[in-house]
Amino acid sequence: MNAQPHATSRRLLISTLVAALAAAAILVAFVLPAEYAIDPLGIGRLVGLDVLGTSKASKPITEVMHAHPRKYYSGNIQIDVSGREELEYKATLAAGEPMLYSWRVQGGPVYFEFHGEPTEGKWPKGYFRSYEIQERASESHGSFIAPFTGQHGWYWRNLSDEPAIITLQASGYYSRLGRIESKKAAVE
Repeated sequence: MNAQPHATSRRLLISTLVAALAAAAILVAFVLPAEYAIDPLGIGRLVGLDVLGTSKASKPITEVMHAHPRKYYSGNIQIDVSGREELEYKATLAAGEPMLYSWRVQGGPVYFEFHGEPTEGKWPKGYFRSYEIQERASESHGSFIAPFTGQHGWYWRNLSDEPAIITLQASGYYSRLGRIESKKAAVE
C-alpha cells in the first residue's frame, strides 16, 4: 500500500520537471528571439522570429510630448453647398503635425473623401493619398497626423438636389484651413 503513493509522488515530480524543462526550452528557443532579439540557439533566425525581436529592440520609446513649430489653431466653419455641388476644404499641415476634426451635414447626404496631397519633396505628379471614403455620409469625426507636408482635408459632393450646410470643426497645428475649389457636377 505504501508503494502506490510513493509512485504517484515520483510521477508528479517527474512530470513537473519535464514541464519546467519544456517551458525553459520554449523560452530560450522562441520567446527570447521573438521578444528580445536574444537567440542563443539560432532557432529564432531559422524560423524568422529574430526579425520580430530586432524590430522591437530598435524602436525608440514613444514620446508622450511633442513640441510644435506652429501655433495651435481651432476653427468652426459653416460651408454652404448647393444641390449637386462638389468642393474641397483642406488644412495645410507639416509632416507629423496633428489635427482633430468633426463635421456634420444639414441636408445632404454627401459623398466624401478625406485625403492629402504633398506640397514638398519629390512625389509622382498628381500623387495623393486617401485616408477615408464614404459613399453616403452625414458626419465624420477623427484625429489625424499628417504623413507628409501638404494639404490634407475633404472632398465633398452633395448627393441631393437641395442645398446643404456642412459644419466643420478642425483643431491642430495647421498653417491654413480653407476652401480649395468649387465646381458643379452631375451626380447620378
